[in-house]
Amino acid sequence: MNHADEMADAEIGSVISRHIRASFDDNSLLAEVGLHSLSVLRIASELITDPDQEIDPTGLASVHTVGELRQWLRGLLIPKESLR
Repeated sequence: MNHADEMADAEIGSVISRHIRASFDDNSLLAEVGLHSLSVLRIASELITDPDQEIDPTGLASVHTVGELRQWLRGLLIPKESLR
């Protein structure tokens, strides 16, 4: 993982933490920590800087835990080419 990826992961964690008021880990269900679809979209909009970037609703529908949310957000922020 390069420095830019580490920075993206840190920012994702920071934004998620601001929206969750309870203790949580990557296995916590979003519903149990008070996140619903609108909250997740707010988190994504805080992280996405490109106003033309689209959010895939089918990808969002498969997100159920905080860990899955981290991965989904990482996919939005980090181009696939940099994951190689």
